[in-house]
Amino acid sequence: MTVLLTYLSKVIICSAVLYGYYYIALRNNRFHQWNRYYLVLITLVSLLTPLLQIPLPGQAAETSTVLSYTTRIVNIRETVIPANPGISSGMVLNILYIVVIALLLTRTLISLFRIKNLIRRSQVQEIPPYRFVKNKDIKAPFSFFRYIFWDQQTSLNSPEGQQIFKHELVHLQEKHSTDKLFMELVTAVCWINPFFHLIKRELALVHEFLADKKAAGEEIAGYAQTILQMAFQSKQFSITNDFFHPPIKRRILMLTQFHTPRFSYLRRIMVLPLATFIFCSLAFVADKRPSAIPALTTTVAAIPSATIAVDTTPVKKVTTRKDNVYTSVDQPPTFQGGEEALAKYLSKNTRYPKAAQEKNISGTVYVNYVVDEEGNITDVRTVGKNPGFGLAEEAMRVVKGMPQWIPGRHQGRAVSVQFNLPIRFMLDAGKQTPKTGDHTVNFPPPNDKEVFTFVEQPPKFPGGEDALGRYLSKNIRYPEQAQKANVSGTTFVQFIVNADGTIRDVTTIGAKKGYGLEDEAVRVVKAMPRWKPGMQNERQVAVQFNLPIRFSLQN
Repeated sequence: MTVLLTYLSKVIICSAVLYGYYYIALRNNRFHQWNRYYLVLITLVSLLTPLLQIPLPGQAAETSTVLSYTTRIVNIRETVIPANPGISSGMVLNILYIVVIALLLTRTLISLFRIKNLIRRSQVQEIPPYRFVKNKDIKAPFSFFRYIFWDQQTSLNSPEGQQIFKHELVHLQEKHSTDKLFMELVTAVCWINPFFHLIKRELALVHEFLADKKAAGEEIAGYAQTILQMAFQSKQFSITNDFFHPPIKRRILMLTQFHTPRFSYLRRIMVLPLATFIFCSLAFVADKRPSAIPALTTTVAAIPSATIAVDTTPVKKVTTRKDNVYTSVDQPPTFQGGEEALAKYLSKNTRYPKAAQEKNISGTVYVNYVVDEEGNITDVRTVGKNPGFGLAEEAMRVVKGMPQWIPGRHQGRAVSVQFNLPIRFMLDAGKQTPKTGDHTVNFPPPNDKEVFTFVEQPPKFPGGEDALGRYLSKNIRYPEQAQKANVSGTTFVQFIVNADGTIRDVTTIGAKKGYGLEDEAVRVVKAMPRWKPGMQNERQVAVQFNLPIRFSLQN
């Protein structure tokens, strides 16, 4: 019910704004054909625009350039029948809404059936492109699609009869019955929207303006007199085009109005920026995919003339850039020889800037670049805070001088991939600085304060992902308030698996679903047994992990 109410609210807002502009700027003007198309189009726009969900690209924080370890989504489906089953207020409203739709559609079908039955009982004369129907039960002339229905009291050969006939013929030629049937269906399905009923009434009147204008010709006075003389004839069907269509005053006003309104063209084109505003307001939505997931990195310490810790991983955002540079691929690009060879290359070629050594400056430089389809390094730049003193320049120089990589592959073909390389410059005062060209690689001692986001062997739940899915399915309880509100969605839980396999720093990221879903996911993750810790350089290390849990309700 929540989704339906949201959609209907957007439809009502959209149709209210667009019809309001029509009422203020376009109504009672002589560009009837324009008004006809406008009324039909704003109905379609109002119905379709709220259905669009065009995500706006979010701006990720500098600290979340890439994703950390994310397991496959674990589905939690609630199939337990509530303890006190009953009919909720939302269900009653849904049933009531559907019942009204059914009644209105039934009324339309009855009208169609009555017209078909009238044709079957009448004398039908085929006069292409129309069919002329006469019957004693017809009380006044009207038309419907290819049929012109004529009563026995109105003489077809009289001047008034000829004017009425021309009027109905215009309805057939302009296919006004299609508009009327469309609006009948729309107002039946969206009966709760009052503006659709106003649009339907206004569109029917615009049809009459169009037919009156063409049928009257030069005899405007005589045509207006015909309308007045037969104004009180009754209508037979709501979906037909009747010559005696009220209100009479506006029809005669349109016939006798000859002046062109001021700013006629401007009135029509000013709807374009208004429609654009409505479209952007209702169709574009914020990208709610999680963007605050920290980097997947490997920490290695390489010593050229000082200690340099290297973190390597491709950027794994969920989107692709507009210049066909991927940020998530099936096979990420790799340095020739792997990460160990990359560490040796950096150890051999990186020189700790003299100015930074003298000032005892250390820090991490984030180098962002693209590995193209041939493995070449392009678009090298730094992101984040620059430590200064030549560290960023040295990091970029070494990256630009890299040999060709093994390019990334996606869907069986080589593609360009964005890559992130954090390089940590550290001065080790307790050791003698190695000579230039020394390939020694030092690794920091294991501790839980240093959290990895990419390691050689990622942490695992005891028994693997299948066991993790069984654990969550067994222990998670679908929040009662979420069941009552019929709320479902995916909750992203982020936590750290310590070097001893324990869980800490459990939190949720991304858009909040509410109704207790985040609280329940955090509770179950905190209660997990010890994991098999991640391994880096043959030692156990603390690793950041993401666990998507999808809550879904099954009827």
